[in-house]
Amino acid sequence: MRWHGVFRRFVLARHYRFAREALVPHFFDALTAYALELSRLGLPYAKEAVAALRELRTLPLPSFTGEVEDVFFSIQAQLAEHWGEEVAGAVRRGLSRNDLDLTVFRAYLRDRALALLADLLRLRQGVLRQAEGHRGVAVVLFTHHRPAQPSTLDHYLLGVESLLARDTERLFRALSTLNRSPLGASALAGAPYPLDRKRLALLLGFEGPVENTLDAVASGDYALELASALAGLGASLSRFLTDLLFWAGQGAFQVGEGLAQGSSFMPQKQNPVVLEHARIYAGRLLGGYHPLAFLNHNTPFTDLNDHSTGVLEPLAEMLFVAEAAVELTRAALEEGRFLPEGLLAEFSPEVLASEAVDLLARKGLPLPEAYRRVKGALPGLRPELLGVEREELLAWMDLEAFFARREVLGGVGPKARAEALKGAKKRLKAHREALAALRARVRLSRRWLQDLEPQEGQEGAEEEGQVKGQEHQE
Repeated sequence: MRWHGVFRRFVLARHYRFAREALVPHFFDALTAYALELSRLGLPYAKEAVAALRELRTLPLPSFTGEVEDVFFSIQAQLAEHWGEEVAGAVRRGLSRNDLDLTVFRAYLRDRALALLADLLRLRQGVLRQAEGHRGVAVVLFTHHRPAQPSTLDHYLLGVESLLARDTERLFRALSTLNRSPLGASALAGAPYPLDRKRLALLLGFEGPVENTLDAVASGDYALELASALAGLGASLSRFLTDLLFWAGQGAFQVGEGLAQGSSFMPQKQNPVVLEHARIYAGRLLGGYHPLAFLNHNTPFTDLNDHSTGVLEPLAEMLFVAEAAVELTRAALEEGRFLPEGLLAEFSPEVLASEAVDLLARKGLPLPEAYRRVKGALPGLRPELLGVEREELLAWMDLEAFFARREVLGGVGPKARAEALKGAKKRLKAHREALAALRARVRLSRRWLQDLEPQEGQEGAEEEGQVKGQEHQE
C-alpha cells in the first residue's frame, strides 16, 4: 500500500520510530505471554509461536520503510517470513491491536514510573542526609517574603521530605491504576477463547487485569492520574528549588563547581544555574497535565487514538522531565553546601517578637496588651519598654531556649526533630520495600518471558511457579 506522504511523515513514521526505540521489548513480552496462554489452551502452533517470539526478540527490528504500518505488523511479517504463516497467525487468534497496544503502553509507562520512583527515593535520601548533617543549624524562615521566625535547617528539610513523601505516595497510587493489564480484552468485547486474563496479567508483572473489557481499551484515567501526580511533584520541587535559589543569592547555599556557570562578562560571578534548570523542568511538569486532559475530553468511551497513542508521547516527555528535575535537584543538594552564617543573615530581635509577646503573656499581661507593648518596643525589643529585665529577656530569647520550648509533634524542638527524622527514615524504608516488590515482580516476569531455551517439560512448571509466586505476593 502506498501511504499518503503527509500521513506517513506525521503519523506512521513518527509512531514507528517511537515504538522501535522504546516499546519493542514490551511488544515481545505481551505477544509471548499471549502465545503462552494460547499454548496452555492447546491451540495449534501457539507453542511454536512462543519459541519464535523468544528468538525473534534477540534480532534487530527493521526501520520504518512504509511496507508495514507499525511495529506489531513488522513483528508479524518477520514471524511469517522465518517461521511460516501458521506460526504468525497463531499468536493473532483473538488478539486485537486495541488490547495489545494498551498493554504495551501501560507496561512501558509502568517501567518509566518505577525508574522515576527510584530517583525520587534517592532524592529523599539526600534530603535526609542533609538534615542529619545539619542538626540544630539555625535558620531564619520567611512568611510572605519577610523574615518571620527562626527554625533549624534540619526542621526545614524534614518538612520538604514530608512533602516529597506524599508525592511518592501519589505516584504509587497512580501506578496502581496504571499497572493493570488490558490483554485479553480483544477489540472491546473480550477474546473469543477462554483466556485466563488474571494469568496473563501476572505473566506480564501487572497487579491484575482491567476487568471490564471495554474499560480495558477505552479508559484514559490511568494517564490523567499519572500526569496529575507528576504535576504535583513538579510543584513540590519548584518550591524547594525557589528556596535554594534564594539562599544561593544570600550566600547561604553554594552549589558544586561542576553545577555552576560563570558569567561571560562579569568574572566575579559563579551562577547557581543547576537550580534554575531544575526549576524549569519542574515548571514544565505543571503544564504537562493539560494536554492529557484535553486528549480525554469530549471523546466517546471506546478505543481511540486520542487516549492511547495520543497520550504516550506526552507522558513519556513528562516522565523524562520529571527525571531531569529530580536528578538535577539531587545533584545540587549532594554537591552543594549550606553556609550557616548566610542562613542567619536576616536574624534580628524582630524575628523573636512573637516570643516576647509570649513572655509577657506568661507574666500575666493580657495578650492584646502584650502584643501592643512588644510592637511599641520595636525596633530592637528594648527591655525598658517591655517592662522586663534585660537578662531575663536575653535568656528567654536565646535560640536554643526558643527551640527547646517547641517539643510538639513535628516541631523544631530537638527531641521532636529526632523523632521526625526517625519516622522519615522508617517511611522511606517502607517505600523502598514497596518499590522493590514491584520491580521484582516485573523482573521475574521478564526473565520467564525472555527464556530462550526452557528445558523439556519445564515450561509449564516454571510458568506455574511464577504465577503462584506472584499470587502469593498479592
